[in-house]
Amino acid sequence: MPNSTNFGWIHESFRQLITRKYGRETWVKIIKIANFEEGLEPDIGQYYRDEDTLRIVNAMANVVGIPVEEVWEAYGGFLIQFTMETGWDELLRALAPDLEGFLDSLDALHYFIDHVVYRTKLKGPSFRCEPQPDGTLQLHYYSRRTGLYPIVKGVVREVARRIYDAEIMMRVLERKQEHYETFVMEHVIFVVQQIEGVSGAPTKALTSKSPSTISIEITPPGKFNITAHDFCFAFPFHVCFNKDLLVEHVGVHIRNRFPHMQRGVTPMSEIIELVHPEIPISYESIKAYRNSLFIFKLLAPPTPEGTSPIAEEVTVKGAMVFVNNGEFVTYMCSPNVTTVRELLNRNIFISDMQRHDSTRDLIMLNQ
Repeated sequence: MPNSTNFGWIHESFRQLITRKYGRETWVKIIKIANFEEGLEPDIGQYYRDEDTLRIVNAMANVVGIPVEEVWEAYGGFLIQFTMETGWDELLRALAPDLEGFLDSLDALHYFIDHVVYRTKLKGPSFRCEPQPDGTLQLHYYSRRTGLYPIVKGVVREVARRIYDAEIMMRVLERKQEHYETFVMEHVIFVVQQIEGVSGAPTKALTSKSPSTISIEITPPGKFNITAHDFCFAFPFHVCFNKDLLVEHVGVHIRNRFPHMQRGVTPMSEIIELVHPEIPISYESIKAYRNSLFIFKLLAPPTPEGTSPIAEEVTVKGAMVFVNNGEFVTYMCSPNVTTVRELLNRNIFISDMQRHDSTRDLIMLNQ
């Protein structure tokens, strides 16, 4: 992918890995082979092309004497160690109570790091777990960069060991290329299996949501129903749609914006446009990326001929929730704004949001 870039922090973690394990002299030899000037190769604030990063990885494999796949896997393990050493330890431990939850949280973490902390806006990978009846996990990994999947093995193994006190085995069940209109996506399916501790000490389970043990039965004190009308007022910015991407119902704010919308007739594409993740919009792609943070742009409502919109475009940020056994998907979202000025420029008000929406607090905090 000639137009792809990597953040310099990756090169710095390469340097740390090699100098700690093999010494500075080995790293100097590597960067000379990779045609980098010493001291400039790990500039954290610099963006590097994929070709630059691959030159370093190939040089590492050549100098150390191991296959490139093993370099990536070793890097994946060290990446977790280095990340936890540089101030992210508590955040990583707070992500989830088990490995499945941790892996399902990685998409949101990638978005936070890329778009909020460093504002790199890189196209990170996506992860999705499926617990199996035998206690194993099937991990789906999607990436526009091919050949990097060994990193996942190193990352998952180190996370299991450091955060969940568990030893695991991973194997590739399937690896395939999925072709879309403008790009190719690598899709790798891993099987993650826990190894029983030799000492007999208890270890944390990979998942607490195994199909054989999970129970969702609820016995309410009385019959409880919520009407579509109540739901639309309770969640004023949601969009519910079916497998054909036809709108079923929307929150009251969006309904006011598009008053002529018809249930089961109006397509999503007439009211919202996908901004992130950059994937073709379809039921299957949404299902594959269901752990991602989704950002949509609300399309401009119809305006009288000869007039122009008076407000800036509105984007919303949220998550996809599959309901009725996947027959419908509800996009639960909030306005993607952080300041009062952004609100006013978009003709949105704090009262338009749910009272418990933390976006309200963020806006007032930034005032």
